[in-house]
Amino acid sequence: MSQLNYGEVSSSQRVDSANLRIYDRNIPSQLLQPYLSVRPVMTKYSLMPIVDPRAPINVPMEQLPIYNTEKVFNPGNATAPWSGYASNVNVESDLQNRIFALQKCSQAVYVPSSESDLYKFGFKPNNESAQPFPYLFKDEQFSDFNPNPENIGFGVFQNATRQQLKTVGDFYANKDVYNCVNDLIEQKTQQKDVKPPNSKSENKQIKK
Repeated sequence: MSQLNYGEVSSSQRVDSANLRIYDRNIPSQLLQPYLSVRPVMTKYSLMPIVDPRAPINVPMEQLPIYNTEKVFNPGNATAPWSGYASNVNVESDLQNRIFALQKCSQAVYVPSSESDLYKFGFKPNNESAQPFPYLFKDEQFSDFNPNPENIGFGVFQNATRQQLKTVGDFYANKDVYNCVNDLIEQKTQQKDVKPPNSKSENKQIKK
Protein backbone atom coordinates (compact mmCIF):
# COMPACT_ATOMS: atom_id res chain seq x y z
CA MET A 1 0.00 0.00 0.00
CA SER A 2 1.63 3.19 -1.14
CA GLN A 3 1.65 6.55 0.53
CA LEU A 4 -0.65 8.15 -2.07
CA ASN A 5 -3.62 5.82 -1.88
CA TYR A 6 -3.44 5.17 1.87
CA GLY A 7 -6.17 7.70 2.64
CA GLU A 8 -8.38 6.46 -0.21
CA VAL A 9 -8.68 2.80 0.80
CA SER A 10 -11.37 1.40 3.04
CA SER A 11 -10.95 0.27 6.62
CA SER A 12 -11.20 -3.41 5.65
CA GLN A 13 -8.29 -3.04 3.23
CA ARG A 14 -6.22 -1.40 5.96
CA VAL A 15 -6.99 -4.31 8.28
CA ASP A 16 -6.01 -6.80 5.57
CA SER A 17 -2.72 -5.02 4.91
CA ALA A 18 -1.97 -4.97 8.65
CA ASN A 19 -2.72 -8.70 8.87
CA LEU A 20 -0.40 -9.39 5.94
CA ARG A 21 2.43 -7.48 7.57
CA ILE A 22 1.86 -9.38 10.81
CA TYR A 23 1.88 -12.68 8.92
CA ASP A 24 5.15 -11.75 7.19
CA ARG A 25 6.77 -11.77 10.62
CA ASN A 26 6.30 -15.56 10.66
CA ILE A 27 8.35 -16.07 7.48
CA PRO A 28 12.16 -15.76 7.43
CA SER A 29 13.73 -13.27 5.08
CA GLN A 30 15.58 -16.08 3.24
CA LEU A 31 15.95 -19.85 3.38
CA LEU A 32 17.57 -21.22 6.53
CA GLN A 33 20.01 -24.11 6.55
CA PRO A 34 18.08 -27.31 7.47
CA TYR A 35 19.58 -29.89 9.81
CA LEU A 36 18.33 -33.46 9.74
CA SER A 37 18.76 -35.69 12.75
CA VAL A 38 19.89 -39.27 12.12
CA ARG A 39 17.29 -41.74 13.30
CA PRO A 40 18.35 -44.98 15.04
CA VAL A 41 18.17 -48.26 13.18
CA MET A 42 16.75 -51.42 14.71
CA THR A 43 19.43 -54.13 14.85
CA LYS A 44 17.72 -56.77 16.94
CA TYR A 45 16.29 -58.82 14.10
CA SER A 46 18.95 -58.03 11.52
CA LEU A 47 21.28 -60.73 10.25
CA MET A 48 24.34 -58.54 9.80
CA PRO A 49 24.01 -55.45 12.05
CA ILE A 50 27.37 -54.08 10.92
CA VAL A 51 25.85 -53.13 7.56
CA ASP A 52 23.93 -49.86 7.43
CA PRO A 53 20.39 -50.76 6.28
CA ARG A 54 19.48 -47.16 5.45
CA ALA A 55 18.68 -46.39 1.85
CA PRO A 56 21.17 -44.02 0.20
CA ILE A 57 20.07 -40.43 -0.38
CA ASN A 58 20.08 -39.43 -4.01
CA VAL A 59 19.11 -35.77 -3.52
CA PRO A 60 22.00 -33.69 -2.16
CA MET A 61 21.29 -31.17 0.57
CA GLU A 62 21.48 -27.55 -0.46
CA GLN A 63 24.30 -25.70 1.25
CA LEU A 64 23.21 -22.24 2.36
CA PRO A 65 25.47 -19.47 3.69
CA ILE A 66 26.27 -19.23 7.38
CA TYR A 67 23.38 -17.84 9.39
CA ASN A 68 23.93 -14.22 10.42
CA THR A 69 21.49 -12.37 12.65
CA GLU A 70 22.46 -9.02 11.12
CA LYS A 71 21.43 -10.04 7.59
CA VAL A 72 18.77 -12.72 8.00
CA PHE A 73 15.49 -12.38 9.90
CA ASN A 74 14.53 -15.53 11.79
CA PRO A 75 11.00 -15.58 13.28
CA GLY A 76 11.97 -18.43 15.63
CA ASN A 77 13.67 -18.19 18.99
CA ALA A 78 15.82 -21.27 19.71
CA THR A 79 15.60 -23.09 16.39
CA ALA A 80 18.06 -20.99 14.40
CA PRO A 81 20.72 -22.76 12.29
CA TRP A 82 23.56 -24.07 14.39
CA SER A 83 26.18 -22.66 12.00
CA GLY A 84 25.43 -19.13 13.23
CA TYR A 85 26.21 -20.08 16.83
CA ALA A 86 29.25 -22.18 15.95
CA SER A 87 30.83 -19.34 13.97
CA ASN A 88 30.37 -16.85 16.83
CA VAL A 89 31.81 -18.84 19.72
CA ASN A 90 34.70 -16.40 20.05
CA VAL A 91 32.29 -13.47 20.07
CA GLU A 92 30.36 -15.06 22.92
CA SER A 93 33.60 -15.59 24.83
CA ASP A 94 34.44 -11.90 24.43
CA LEU A 95 31.00 -10.83 25.64
CA GLN A 96 31.23 -13.01 28.74
CA ASN A 97 34.87 -12.03 29.43
CA ARG A 98 36.07 -15.62 29.30
CA ILE A 99 39.32 -14.53 27.66
CA PHE A 100 40.46 -12.69 30.82
CA ALA A 101 41.21 -14.10 34.23
CA LEU A 102 39.32 -13.01 37.33
CA GLN A 103 40.77 -9.61 38.16
CA LYS A 104 39.86 -6.04 39.05
CA CYS A 105 41.54 -4.37 36.10
CA SER A 106 39.70 -2.44 33.41
CA GLN A 107 39.96 -5.20 30.82
CA ALA A 108 37.84 -7.49 33.01
CA VAL A 109 34.75 -5.36 32.22
CA TYR A 110 33.23 -5.48 28.75
CA VAL A 111 32.44 -2.04 27.31
CA PRO A 112 30.62 -2.13 23.95
CA SER A 113 31.90 0.03 21.15
CA SER A 114 29.94 3.05 20.00
CA GLU A 115 29.95 1.56 16.49
CA SER A 116 28.28 -1.70 17.59
CA ASP A 117 24.69 -2.67 16.86
CA LEU A 118 23.80 -1.66 20.41
CA TYR A 119 23.78 1.96 19.25
CA LYS A 120 23.39 1.62 15.46
CA PHE A 121 20.61 -0.29 13.73
CA GLY A 122 21.96 -1.86 10.55
CA PHE A 123 19.25 -4.36 9.61
CA LYS A 124 17.74 -3.67 6.17
CA PRO A 125 14.45 -5.38 5.27
CA ASN A 126 14.00 -6.88 1.83
CA ASN A 127 10.66 -5.25 1.07
CA GLU A 128 11.19 -1.51 1.38
CA SER A 129 7.60 -0.24 1.42
CA ALA A 130 6.75 3.45 1.45
CA GLN A 131 6.01 5.00 4.82
CA PRO A 132 2.35 6.15 4.82
CA PHE A 133 3.10 8.65 7.58
CA PRO A 134 6.24 10.58 6.54
CA TYR A 135 6.17 12.92 9.56
CA LEU A 136 6.07 10.09 12.11
CA PHE A 137 9.87 9.89 12.54
CA LYS A 138 10.71 13.47 11.58
CA ASP A 139 13.18 15.27 13.83
CA GLU A 140 11.73 18.68 14.58
CA GLN A 141 14.08 21.67 14.73
CA PHE A 142 13.00 24.21 17.33
CA SER A 143 14.28 27.77 17.63
CA ASP A 144 16.54 28.73 20.50
CA PHE A 145 14.88 30.03 23.65
CA ASN A 146 15.83 30.94 27.17
CA PRO A 147 14.29 28.43 29.60
CA ASN A 148 15.12 30.69 32.57
CA PRO A 149 14.19 34.26 31.60
CA GLU A 150 13.90 35.42 35.22
CA ASN A 151 17.43 34.15 36.04
CA ILE A 152 16.28 32.06 39.00
CA GLY A 153 18.73 29.70 40.64
CA PHE A 154 21.81 31.28 39.10
CA GLY A 155 24.10 30.14 41.90
CA VAL A 156 25.87 26.81 41.97
CA PHE A 157 24.81 26.08 45.55
CA GLN A 158 22.48 27.59 48.18
CA ASN A 159 19.90 29.05 45.81
CA ALA A 160 17.10 30.73 47.74
CA THR A 161 14.54 29.89 45.09
CA ARG A 162 11.65 30.46 47.49
CA GLN A 163 12.70 34.08 47.95
CA GLN A 164 13.65 34.52 44.29
CA LEU A 165 10.22 33.43 43.15
CA LYS A 166 8.64 36.36 45.03
CA THR A 167 10.33 38.86 42.70
CA VAL A 168 9.22 37.12 39.51
CA GLY A 169 7.07 39.51 37.48
CA ASP A 170 7.91 42.48 39.72
CA PHE A 171 6.63 45.74 38.23
CA TYR A 172 9.62 47.65 39.54
CA ALA A 173 11.89 45.69 37.21
CA ASN A 174 10.26 47.34 34.21
CA LYS A 175 10.12 51.13 34.27
CA ASP A 176 7.56 51.41 31.48
CA VAL A 177 5.09 49.18 33.26
CA TYR A 178 5.77 50.99 36.51
CA ASN A 179 4.99 54.36 34.92
CA CYS A 180 1.78 53.06 33.38
CA VAL A 181 0.62 51.78 36.74
CA ASN A 182 1.36 55.13 38.36
CA ASP A 183 -0.65 56.93 35.69
CA LEU A 184 -3.63 54.67 36.29
CA ILE A 185 -3.42 55.27 40.03
CA GLU A 186 -3.34 59.04 39.55
CA GLN A 187 -6.35 58.94 37.24
CA LYS A 188 -8.36 56.99 39.79
CA THR A 189 -7.46 59.42 42.58
CA GLN A 190 -8.50 62.40 40.43
CA GLN A 191 -11.84 60.78 39.70
CA LYS A 192 -12.45 60.32 43.42
CA ASP A 193 -11.73 64.02 44.14
CA VAL A 194 -14.30 65.24 41.59
CA LYS A 195 -17.68 65.47 43.36
CA PRO A 196 -20.80 64.39 41.54
CA PRO A 197 -23.48 67.05 40.80
CA ASN A 198 -25.98 65.52 43.24
CA SER A 199 -23.72 65.76 46.25
CA LYS A 200 -24.94 66.56 49.77
CA SER A 201 -23.31 70.03 49.85
CA GLU A 202 -25.25 71.21 46.79
CA ASN A 203 -28.50 69.90 48.25
CA LYS A 204 -27.93 71.92 51.42
CA GLN A 205 -27.36 75.13 49.42
CA ILE A 206 -30.55 74.59 47.47
CA LYS A 207 -32.57 74.19 50.70
CA LYS A 208 -31.18 77.45 52.10
